[in-house]
Amino acid sequence: MKLKYTLFAGICGMATLYSCSTDEIDTFSGGAQVYFERAAGSGTADSLTYSFAVQAADLESDVIEIPIVVTGKATEYDRNVKVVVDASLSTAVEGKEYAISPVVIPAGAFKTALKVQINRTEAIAEKERYVTFLILPSEGLGTDVNPGWIDYKLKINDILTQPARWIYDCLPYFGVYSQVKYRFIIDTLGIWDFPSSGDNAIPKAQMLFYKDKMKSELAKWEKANGGPMLDERGNKISF
Repeated sequence: MKLKYTLFAGICGMATLYSCSTDEIDTFSGGAQVYFERAAGSGTADSLTYSFAVQAADLESDVIEIPIVVTGKATEYDRNVKVVVDASLSTAVEGKEYAISPVVIPAGAFKTALKVQINRTEAIAEKERYVTFLILPSEGLGTDVNPGWIDYKLKINDILTQPARWIYDCLPYFGVYSQVKYRFIIDTLGIWDFPSSGDNAIPKAQMLFYKDKMKSELAKWEKANGGPMLDERGNKISF
């Protein structure tokens, strides 16, 4: 099973933003320049953390799309972007934790994406791994831009951790956090983020529905398993 993620607006606080203005981009000259997108206000950053732990338990692989843009005029032919891995700044194993596809800017286009297939492995369940990509100059495409725009770090793990805003977003509806409870919520509702503010905020009425849904599903689980669901500390789970 594969899902596709495009890293444009809203990375949910998992990366640090490097931004620039349109004016700054337009000042570069000397032919077409290619770089990882850093447009101001886009939410696109210089790195991303992807956790399989907040995805469905049966998800074995996924595809990340990291946007790449080019300055100058569009061409009537495809242009190949040279993307390499900086081994000195990477711990993920190519062919095991990840694989990349050739990057091409189609004829007439100013944008493309580095597509990275990431895989769920035992290694990332024990320790987070990461890979750093670099764009190098290629025929017809230079990298005469801010040095911070030509590298991108992708971090991959399968380690479930408490959301930073659990006390604000989840505690009023789901109660005290535990890994077992959070895993049950993710598997039941199919979502892992419950923002109470911002463009993607979930209305209170919807959160109350989720709370009732979890109560109902927990009751079904307890009936099917003949007893209460216990968390990693041995405490009974409730909603």
